[in-house]
Amino acid sequence: MSLLKSKAKLTLAVAAAVSAMSAGVSAQQLEEVVVTATKRAESLQDVPISMLAVDGESIREAAITKMEDLTNSLPAVTVVPNPIGNFIFIRGIGSSTNQGIEQSVSMFHDGIYMGRHQLSRAPFMDLARVEVLRGPQSILFGKNTIGGAMSVISAKPTEEFEGLVSVLGGDYGEQEYNVVLSGPISDTFRARLAARGYQTDGYIFNELGRNDDGTLGRDETQRDDQSIRLTLEWDVSDDTTLTLKHEDSSFEDLGRTQQMAIINPLTPTAVGLTGLAKGIITVAGGNPDEVVDDRRAVTNDGGVLLQRVAPVLATDRDGSLLPGFPDLDELSNNNMAITTFTVDTSIGDNTLTAIYGHAEYDYLDICDCDFAAIPLVQVEAAEEYQQDSLELRLTSPGGEKVDWLVGAYFHDSDLYYTSGESFGAAIATPPTLIGATGGQLLPNITRNYFLDQQQEQASVFGSATWNVDETNRVTLGLRYTQEDKTAARKLDKRFTDGWDATRLNVNPQTGAPAGELVFGSTAAEYDRVAQYFVPAILAGVTAVPAIPMEAFLNGGLWEGLLNTYEHDFTGANAYNRSESFLDWSLNYEHDLSEDTMVFLTASTGVKGGGFDARYLNAPGANFEYEEEKAKNFELGIKSTLLDGGMTLNATLFRTEVDDLQVSIFDGKTAFLVDNAGAMAAQGLEFDMKWAATENLTITAAGAYLDNKYTKFDNSPCWVSQTVDGSCNAALGQSAAGKANIFSPKQSANLRFDHVMPMDNLELRSTLDAFFSGGHFTAADLDPVYAYQQSYQRVNARIALTDPEAGWELAVIGKNLTDEKVSTNNNDQPLVPGNGFTSLQPLKSVAVQATYKF
Repeated sequence: MSLLKSKAKLTLAVAAAVSAMSAGVSAQQLEEVVVTATKRAESLQDVPISMLAVDGESIREAAITKMEDLTNSLPAVTVVPNPIGNFIFIRGIGSSTNQGIEQSVSMFHDGIYMGRHQLSRAPFMDLARVEVLRGPQSILFGKNTIGGAMSVISAKPTEEFEGLVSVLGGDYGEQEYNVVLSGPISDTFRARLAARGYQTDGYIFNELGRNDDGTLGRDETQRDDQSIRLTLEWDVSDDTTLTLKHEDSSFEDLGRTQQMAIINPLTPTAVGLTGLAKGIITVAGGNPDEVVDDRRAVTNDGGVLLQRVAPVLATDRDGSLLPGFPDLDELSNNNMAITTFTVDTSIGDNTLTAIYGHAEYDYLDICDCDFAAIPLVQVEAAEEYQQDSLELRLTSPGGEKVDWLVGAYFHDSDLYYTSGESFGAAIATPPTLIGATGGQLLPNITRNYFLDQQQEQASVFGSATWNVDETNRVTLGLRYTQEDKTAARKLDKRFTDGWDATRLNVNPQTGAPAGELVFGSTAAEYDRVAQYFVPAILAGVTAVPAIPMEAFLNGGLWEGLLNTYEHDFTGANAYNRSESFLDWSLNYEHDLSEDTMVFLTASTGVKGGGFDARYLNAPGANFEYEEEKAKNFELGIKSTLLDGGMTLNATLFRTEVDDLQVSIFDGKTAFLVDNAGAMAAQGLEFDMKWAATENLTITAAGAYLDNKYTKFDNSPCWVSQTVDGSCNAALGQSAAGKANIFSPKQSANLRFDHVMPMDNLELRSTLDAFFSGGHFTAADLDPVYAYQQSYQRVNARIALTDPEAGWELAVIGKNLTDEKVSTNNNDQPLVPGNGFTSLQPLKSVAVQATYKF
């Protein structure tokens, strides 16, 4: 708590000084920002929560198309686009790569909990605002919010008829259209219809990307989004309103943004694989010297190019291309539907709110997860998910001695995740052994697994604010949650496209009939290998004449190379998990003056335990992991200065998390989930908005963050440590005292909005600058492969508008400094010493035309 104590007096002193300086100074007035973070409509300045709010008009004008675009300019807030999902971090607290892990920062759509990381991929369309709440929000928003909550509020139907048509075109083939129609159907019935389309060719050129005509070379990531939403409101009576909203979205990506960033192979096998990748790029006419730029060289083509570079590794005995090399194109196809039905009615002076929500999605993701030109790793993952939820709230009218809210929440969900992960293992066959056996030695293989999980949750919650007097308020919140999960899991091995093992001279002890050693591509066919043997000399063993074929394959491939073991947790072996917890929050508010409020908060939060969706049953690994538990302390101030012309807010915070859930890359092909130990995040956040003149508004926000592990005894070894033997990969190393991932010490945003009147027109301009300090991006904290250097990003917009006629023409520039930034750096799988990066959007310019009526 030393940081909080040392800075608390400074925070209050600064606020008092600014307040004193503002006395008697007249200024322009800022518009009030109304939010619903406390489940009541309140001014942002009256809410005792560290939070930011971005209005929907600003989101549309800046051509922000998805969640990660929005957080590019929010201090200490990061959305990580990953090959297998998106993950949200606030104050360096979040959850990473695993489909089984729930989020530490949860999303909400119009009050509906959206706990799955996939739901953060949804495109932005016709929003009223986005509220970013920092710190645990367990009482009113529920579990899985120990890092905060992001609440997306869509625009509602209007009392008067209005509409909007907006089109955009820009670099990299970017195109977007938005259409909105809103207004009354009758005196008591209103509707709003919104539709959006978005396309882009992508900002990276893949030299090996396959086109429909068979040629190589294409722009990536190509994206095509289509969304439509209908919202209906009906005033049943003076006291009752019904709202129905349904939204459908589909979004498709072709290609990825991962590229090789570090080429420094540390083992003979890594040197060989790197040489093959360079050779493939060369024969395809590309540049083999890969660096971080706007080009990548990634393909899984079934071994076609590999056969041109190294025929001995890719040619079958009959001269044909060896089957089973990864051959699918990278893509992500997503479909999502969200339905919300809300009832607001009066019971005496109180308001009863009932919100039913149904959300479902399915997706198919294909990743070339060696991120290189070699046909080595391919992940074909699919997920189907649906949830139903019901929240009931009874809220007092407010303004009484005690203002209160009570409620209950019910949630049921079904998740089915499956992954087929194929490996071009034949590429690792030593040529000397190919010559000795007269053909290919190692087969191309695939592991298939699934997670089938059902979840039921129920909770009751309440919050009461005691208005002690005109300047002091105390709020107590409690939430009790009961949750049950059931999970089934199975992993099978198979030969990708079958395997002809006749050439190995197997089973010398019993003699196999001709043709018997040709295996098919099913799991049952793979199981037949258990009865056969191979000459021990092929496995480097000379003391015995033969060894079991299964042991040969396990030692050389499944266990030795891929750390993969078969398992079956279905039927009677399925896992059941039940947990319950009580969260609490205590808040004290004091008004220093009519325009300045300070608050002190202590709270707890829990993120549920669960099951590892990508579990490979490695020795010592656990399929089940425990819940995270957080304690949070905040001291904040919210002030309105300069006669309403400025708002200045600041918060000191400290969050302590025990049993931290981490997803650790094993350096091969798996991310293993574990409870790492503990971490503590502390720091200072501020935000300011100032109407400097009648035509100029300045907005600033910043954060100082000190987020470190306080206990992490089994932090993974760095790849270089594993190779040189300085770290035992089975035991790991201590990371206590080291910075957590996505935790830059400093981050800040500065924005200028200016309006210049020009007769009947206006020239509106915006300049937005963002700075982030350096930070780690992967759980092994490797300073070479998992670190993003500090960077600055600048966006700008200039628009000519006619407020009366309703039209606007704008030019939008993004990342004008052309910073090369990645939120996903890590080791290249199976190639020790090499590393990849995920390049975020480069400099772009677009023209946007809008007509409002």
